[in-house]
Amino acid sequence: MIGMFDKDKSGTIDIYEFSALWKYIQEWKQCFDSFDRDRSGTIDAGELHQAFSTFGYRLSMDFCQVCVRQFDRAHVNTMKLDDFIQCCVMLKSLTDAFRHRDTQQRGVITITYEQFMEMALDNTLAV
Repeated sequence: MIGMFDKDKSGTIDIYEFSALWKYIQEWKQCFDSFDRDRSGTIDAGELHQAFSTFGYRLSMDFCQVCVRQFDRAHVNTMKLDDFIQCCVMLKSLTDAFRHRDTQQRGVITITYEQFMEMALDNTLAV
């Protein structure tokens, strides 16, 4: 996340960049807390599904379970705040890459394997 706010690409953040990062994290914390219905301090697949729906995504519960499995570093079928942020940033990044190629906004694209790999790698490097 520091890389997202390191505007001068120095490898460090100054007080202004830190302030922007802190604000960003606090906004995500409020968002996270609003979907943590059971106040467990974690998000499960059902809560993630609700969050994604609220964000405008129409994704299956199966997909949400895959996301929880992928981002759950504690292996307890839930996500902590940092995992939730990373998951949401990944979803937005991949969605943006998809939309860039979906010029007719049909929800369908045709890409080569290499184009798919570029999209995946660009997302991996961005998160």
